[in-house]
Amino acid sequence: MVEVKTYVDINVFVYWLGKHPSLGETAYQWIKKIENAPRGKYVTSSLSVYETLVTIAGLTGSSLRDRYLVERVQESIVNLRGLVIKPLTTEDLTQASELMKRFDLDYEDALHLSTALKSGAKEIVSNDKDFDKTELRRIFL
Repeated sequence: MVEVKTYVDINVFVYWLGKHPSLGETAYQWIKKIENAPRGKYVTSSLSVYETLVTIAGLTGSSLRDRYLVERVQESIVNLRGLVIKPLTTEDLTQASELMKRFDLDYEDALHLSTALKSGAKEIVSNDKDFDKTELRRIFL
């Protein structure tokens, strides 16, 4: 049986690592699923790692010059056993513009959608309702 690939949006990582008061536990439960899944069941973009770093640095009053913060956040995501991190490609950058128009998305969401679709994902773990306008099935809460 072929498992459905699932794309993981940045907010899962931010809620988990930032210990969000109301969504942190839900995000943590997703992280446990990702950790226990076979490699490749879950995918995300290298953009997610960067955006998570920027957001966590902002939440903590730190900066991307803090190597300890960068290493901790990066390792937390990169070392999730069931997760594959896909690089952004020129094709993704170009396709994002078209996806913006087709689904009325901002560029950031369109980049994530492009990576998800290229990876063969059929669903996305996210609380961003903008993905409800796309062909991905959104799951989170």
